Amino acid sequence: MDQIGVMSRNREYFPTAQLLTELSRRKDLSGIFLATQVISPLITSDLVDTLFAGQSLQTIAGIIPRIGRSQTDLGMVCLKHFELMGLPTTLSSNALFLARDKFRCFQSLKSIPGIQLPRTLLINHTYAFKRVINSFKFPIVIKIPNATRGAGTILAHNSRVAQEIIDALFLRFESPVIVQEFIRSGRGVNKQEAMDVRVLIIGDNILGAMARTAQKGEWRTNYALGAVCTPYTLNAEDEELIRKIIDTIEVEVAGIDIFPTNEGSYILEVNACPGWKAFEFAHPNIQVAKHIVDYLLKKIRS
Repeated sequence: MDQIGVMSRNREYFPTAQLLTELSRRKDLSGIFLATQVISPLITSDLVDTLFAGQSLQTIAGIIPRIGRSQTDLGMVCLKHFELMGLPTTLSSNALFLARDKFRCFQSLKSIPGIQLPRTLLINHTYAFKRVINSFKFPIVIKIPNATRGAGTILAHNSRVAQEIIDALFLRFESPVIVQEFIRSGRGVNKQEAMDVRVLIIGDNILGAMARTAQKGEWRTNYALGAVCTPYTLNAEDEELIRKIIDTIEVEVAGIDIFPTNEGSYILEVNACPGWKAFEFAHPNIQVAKHIVDYLLKKIRS
């Protein structure tokens, strides 16, 4: 019986719990929860191993990583170590490296011919922003590079507010800040409502897409902030774009956020460890955890 590890900080998180439940249903598999903070990579001159609570993971068949933002650095080290061990996973260290930082991700995506990205500026000091503030049309979006679930993402309606936000972010995080143009709502929706599209992919398969429509008065479309999620059908151009992103970032299980407009879709983000509670509300007949386990098994047994 193959043993599959689910690597996560908390076994009660929805995706983690769903994956462990799915593994418990399989007659030929068993699942084990691997708390990220208890994993210890080991390397010697003649050995590469990973210890969990002091026990070797050499005999485990594969890993499904669920790496939170706060544990990105440790997660990348662990994923690289799994690769050195020849241990199959559903996320590579390089894909996590490229996807976890929003600006770094855009740098990689820029190689795709014709891709549309919002005007995005990375600044390292408030002085830099003062010099270029007039190159943006307000309102603008200000965010930290590793913002998630809408947290750390703020809309500024004028230069004074923008300056105050940037000063506060530099003081709080002491790290670069992203300034981005604010794109208006996409085609086919009420212009008073903010809407974008989350596409869920597993391997080279587009599992489905959902439109995320923000609550009235809210410009962020995150489900955690009350957005309404409904099924969405991608057109041929967007499907082709998604496949190019998969090839470029080499993500295996990912949520890709796009913004449809009359001039084509903009790319907003690639999430290498997506949640899927909202996706299953929009697509109740799709069991995401089952698809992920099946995908890993295919890698293990190929």
